[in-house]
Amino acid sequence: MIARQSQHNSGSIHARPAPGPARGRFLVGSLLDAQKSPLSFYQEAWQHHGDLVRFRYGFNKEWHFVGHPDDVERVLVTNWRNYPKGFFFNHRLKSLTGEGLVTNEGESWLRQRRLAQPAFHRERITALADVITDSTSEMLGEWRKKGDAPFDVTTEMMHLTLQIVGRALFGADLGGRAEDVYRAMTCALEYVHFRFFHPLSAPEGMPTPRNRRFHQAKSTLEEVAMEIITRRRREPENAPPHHDLLAMLLDARDEETGEGMSDRQLLDEVITIMFTGHETTAVILSWAWHVLSQHDDVREKLQAEVDTALNGRAPTVEDLPNLAYTKMVVEETMRLYPPVWAIPRQAKEADTLSGHTVAAGSSIVLLPYLTHRHPEFWPDPDKFDPERFAPGAEKSRPKYAYFPFGGGPRICIGQHFAMMEGQLILAAVMQQFNLKTAPNHKIEMAPVITLRPKNGIVMSLESRV
Repeated sequence: MIARQSQHNSGSIHARPAPGPARGRFLVGSLLDAQKSPLSFYQEAWQHHGDLVRFRYGFNKEWHFVGHPDDVERVLVTNWRNYPKGFFFNHRLKSLTGEGLVTNEGESWLRQRRLAQPAFHRERITALADVITDSTSEMLGEWRKKGDAPFDVTTEMMHLTLQIVGRALFGADLGGRAEDVYRAMTCALEYVHFRFFHPLSAPEGMPTPRNRRFHQAKSTLEEVAMEIITRRRREPENAPPHHDLLAMLLDARDEETGEGMSDRQLLDEVITIMFTGHETTAVILSWAWHVLSQHDDVREKLQAEVDTALNGRAPTVEDLPNLAYTKMVVEETMRLYPPVWAIPRQAKEADTLSGHTVAAGSSIVLLPYLTHRHPEFWPDPDKFDPERFAPGAEKSRPKYAYFPFGGGPRICIGQHFAMMEGQLILAAVMQQFNLKTAPNHKIEMAPVITLRPKNGIVMSLESRV
């Protein structure tokens, strides 16, 4: 990567536009290059042009992608009001999540965030640990029936985290609907990704085969979400009270009118939580099993910690302080494979990043995938090394050299739940099994909305107990 030539200075009067690749093809700019291989496109441009790269994408105004932690912090924290999510990306994701927390903006978002926040306080999150370990125990029981037959661990993780989200946040067991939700969510995410990189594709309302598949998938998700809501509403008045997220959403009242949420609002929030609450953790764990199978030294150290801390019993929330290396493995996995690999924003007013001007209306893409590999802050950046997250190690690098859950006011509301879930599942599985990646299975990254493994990760089991 080229040397960083100018310091971050939001007030520079001598700033010039950022460097970038050639203007690309007529009309579409760099669209086709990004479409073909987004990670390669961004990485090569970053290596050639530096920490702020300007390019043109279709008919839209300027685009910039950001690689330096100082600029990440400015966009997400110190000047966050100047960088809302913007129309181009948000409009496409809203096809799936509507006005849920991920895509909502302004006062409506702030109201929803305040409403949901208590459900994610640490005290309530720790009370959900038993749901995680019980669900994982059920899965491990099924795994014992597999023998050494290869299976896709990504699918298993998606099913597991869906069950956990249903039970923990909605008080509902998805049961046989987990497979329906997984398939529908996969179809919907691929559709949103396609629409992002094919802005001239047929409008969503046209009855093309792709659009019909998406609408069927969305219909499935809405059907499952409505089943969850209806089941709760039909409980008798003398039923024990619930203290989960769904209860808070159902009890919410507008301060001025006293009215509750409409069914549409409830559906949007439930679908958003189903998406964010299971997808990211499942992706993290999928990559964790793969990298552990490639690094025997890390796996053995992890298992030694688990065996000592648990002494043969299932993990509990009280064990988390004694599972420090387990947490380090989760964090290093998220460094190399951040589940949300790109975070879009749009500049409302002109600003300066990395000493370069960013025009009003310019689209901004923060790239955890690249910042987490910045050689200035991560020596040997492609190496899997959990010791990077040993206690105190973070003092040697800027805070936003690592931001797998975003940052600032819009930081992921479920980050503490995701970390607890990742540690407990990792410990429970590593206690009982070694997982080995199938030797002939090609491992590739699929950068859709999340950084899923393309075609999953096929593995086999080796029992430890």
